[in-house]
Amino acid sequence: MDWSKIKTIFIIAFLLLDVYLIYEYVKIKEYQRADDSTTEPPTQTLSRLDIKYDKEKLPVNNQKDQYLSAKSKKFTDDEIKKLEKGLLSGQEIIVRDSIYLQSVLVEPISIKEEFSPDDLTDFLLNSVLNGSEYHFWEKKGNTIKYYQQHSGKTLYRNPKAELTFNVNEENKIVSYNQTYLENIKEMDEEELIIQPLEVILNLFKNNFIESNSYVSFVELGYYTQLDTSAQLLAPTWKVTVNEEDFYVNALDGQVIQPETEEMKVE
Repeated sequence: MDWSKIKTIFIIAFLLLDVYLIYEYVKIKEYQRADDSTTEPPTQTLSRLDIKYDKEKLPVNNQKDQYLSAKSKKFTDDEIKKLEKGLLSGQEIIVRDSIYLQSVLVEPISIKEEFSPDDLTDFLLNSVLNGSEYHFWEKKGNTIKYYQQHSGKTLYRNPKAELTFNVNEENKIVSYNQTYLENIKEMDEEELIIQPLEVILNLFKNNFIESNSYVSFVELGYYTQLDTSAQLLAPTWKVTVNEEDFYVNALDGQVIQPETEEMKVE
């Protein structure tokens, strides 16, 4: 048995353990510093933690909001026949489960290699049902995704308020899929919402982001809280930190994790 090698392995292992313990100690001290500063303005706390953000890009005048209820639009055969003769002329329409509209374009639409949402503005306004209510989300691979908005606020990652264009290998849009929420109503009275800087600080306290982070984008929209025969939509902050998006309920501070659709209680 080579005791010198074993001794070396133990020394390296203990050094690694020491490094890990130091790292955890520093993290704990940072959390304590954040927790101990309850009377300190969030701006000062974030500054001490070296969490940067662009003040000019932070939303202002968002003091109150409320939960919304909504239902999926059901497309009827009679309605589709009328649309095919009017707004959706030049499109072959199929409806699945009464709420999923699938359109195949008789004449595909060419788009630029470097896609810009402006390229589809005319088509949205003139050839898509309620097209003006959808907001560009992303172009990823061979799909271009939009989500519905309500009062200028996006219904985040909502599969029942979604418009997805399908692009072929020739860089032409050949079809799209659409869902739409209607009968959107405000629930109860408006409530005070958590402000952006407090949301950022809570993300740190709950170990979602670290010190020395950069917050590049903050926006208020809605995220599905409950989806049964109707949807319950919660006012939600979308916060982009180091190119990663976080969704935080603006009323109760819960962090939504889209990958599992589970909620982490603050």
